[in-house]
Amino acid sequence: MTLSLRRRRHDLGVPRRVSIETMDRESLLCEAILRDKETERALSLYWESDDETCRRVGWHLVRNTGSLFHIGRRLLELSAPGHALLPPPEFRLCLETEPTDEEQWSAPMLQPWSLILFQTGSMPAYWRLGGAVYHPDHDCVWITTRLLYLNREKAMARTDEGWVKLGRRMSA
Repeated sequence: MTLSLRRRRHDLGVPRRVSIETMDRESLLCEAILRDKETERALSLYWESDDETCRRVGWHLVRNTGSLFHIGRRLLELSAPGHALLPPPEFRLCLETEPTDEEQWSAPMLQPWSLILFQTGSMPAYWRLGGAVYHPDHDCVWITTRLLYLNREKAMARTDEGWVKLGRRMSA
């Protein structure tokens, strides 16, 4: 791009890149429809930018990579209470959904912790759990691991490394 064309574009007030983080729900939904034809088919003719629509379109888009993933994640963040994203209740990547009594007693505490929906390159998205691990038998260390299951009733998470207790969550 030549200098004169760049200068002209800037003079006309045309943004060079649109930031997904600054867009509102309706703009994100419109952007999703423009970029993904499946989104338009999933919506009703008279759609509204409410929480349910944002969740439905968001979960549809995070299956993709690149900008569609980022638009979907942002829609999910905007529809989540306090913008703190959690996996859907049916999310499960392991057979084991209940910790045993021994696992419950011996599991390390993760506090503060964060949970993000992560995607890079051409890899599909996955849930990444991170935080400071406290255990009486080990030093305090920071870990980042893949989430396999979230047991909301017991405030525990099953990860690649095993079960962890969840303490206070980092603010979103």
